[in-house]
Amino acid sequence: MEHFLICANASCRFVVDLQQARKPLRRSGILLNQCPECGSEWLASCPSCAKPLSVTWQGHHAHCAQCQRRFHVPAAA
Repeated sequence: MEHFLICANASCRFVVDLQQARKPLRRSGILLNQCPECGSEWLASCPSCAKPLSVTWQGHHAHCAQCQRRFHVPAAA
């Protein structure tokens, strides 16, 4: 099951943490079919290394746990 989704738009990269929900959500059950910031589609893999998206936080910035690449803009949890 996916735990994070990231916006496919390289200028946005809004991150959604699905674990913050009280009850795990399946991607198909999410009310947000697209990024609330820019309207782009979601990705479930890192846009840099293409591995399943796993995120670490450094301050208010999300990084890929696999390749350590920082996503373009500050992300929301």
